[in-house]
Amino acid sequence: MMANVFDYLQWRGDLLFAQDGFHTVDAVILSRLSYIQFDGILGETEAVTLRQAAKAFFADEQRSAQVLWKGDAELLQAAAESARFGDLKLSHYVNIVDGETKMQFSAVVIDLGARRFLSYRGTDNTVVGWQEDFAMFTHFPLPSQIKALDYFKQAAACFDGQFLLGGHSKGGNLAVYAASFCEKALRDRIDAVYSLDGPGFERENLAGSGFDDICGKIHTFVPQSSVFGMLLEHREDYTVIQSDRRGFMQHDVYSWKIDRTELIILPKTTATSAFFDHTITDFFDGITPAEREQLADGIFEVLNSADVMTFDEMLDRLMHSIGKGLDTMKNMNADTRLLIMKQVGRLVKSAGRNLHDVNPLRRKNRLTKAERTRLKRDKRRFKQEKKLRAITGEPFA
Repeated sequence: MMANVFDYLQWRGDLLFAQDGFHTVDAVILSRLSYIQFDGILGETEAVTLRQAAKAFFADEQRSAQVLWKGDAELLQAAAESARFGDLKLSHYVNIVDGETKMQFSAVVIDLGARRFLSYRGTDNTVVGWQEDFAMFTHFPLPSQIKALDYFKQAAACFDGQFLLGGHSKGGNLAVYAASFCEKALRDRIDAVYSLDGPGFERENLAGSGFDDICGKIHTFVPQSSVFGMLLEHREDYTVIQSDRRGFMQHDVYSWKIDRTELIILPKTTATSAFFDHTITDFFDGITPAEREQLADGIFEVLNSADVMTFDEMLDRLMHSIGKGLDTMKNMNADTRLLIMKQVGRLVKSAGRNLHDVNPLRRKNRLTKAERTRLKRDKRRFKQEKKLRAITGEPFA
């Protein structure tokens, strides 16, 4: 079996950063640590070692049982017990879920000695967090992107020296945004930016930013069947890495394979990744910005009707949530309800049109757009001629 981050902690965990420099896998581990719920353990100013934070975290059984992703608790435990990570100091922890502004944001500063790593959390299991993700296709900048930039500015004012910025999923997008839209003096203090299967940006959204200035420092990694990381556009180069999971589950960093200190690199993404990329792109190309916003608002009107904060709570009260959702759908504005039904159908059709990506036979027999148009026209003429000859009594062969 190939190694993962836990094997890395066993192999390198006894080596301090001064003994063995910063590696890509270190960025993966530090980016994932921001997913830990440190509320009540870490504050905005006082520094606490990772070992101390872990001890407090596991002392609360209810808290430690509510990790966001399987493996997070194990990672925290293993990293805290290691010499490499255990004495790293954590500070400036922020965790905000604001239903009014539709913002979910969390981050923490990790002191590496010579540099600081700003770890931005990706999407958590809150309904607000997912609602903000949908807004990536309708609004720019997002509230969390603005907050990510402000967070970096505040950290830069508190600490001297250089920074590393990183995050997994939406956290990677926030790291790239903060690095791109800060002033040049701050960009000069950034050594590297790590986006781990994080979405890109609409090309026009980066106009006028410092993206081109920072682009060479951005390290973007996506697994071979990436879905989330291929959303929107990456102007920077990205590296395809190996995962031992399938489909959406490759988003899980604990499935990413490593060779000693680095992620295992592959030549390209798979057909599955192309399928999702083409399907989603095709779907959003056929819907106006106003319809995108109306669709997202309608979907989350249904989800928010369950009156829960997280999807875990929604599952715990599943029948209640379904009942509330159906009632909301029934009483929804007719135009919005019709739009949702129409767009779900469009998404299914878009998926069907792109099955050639994962089906070699369909790929071989795929018609071009011009050929499909011509075929439809010929079929229409055929039916008209057949109907006409039936009326005139002429034989039809």
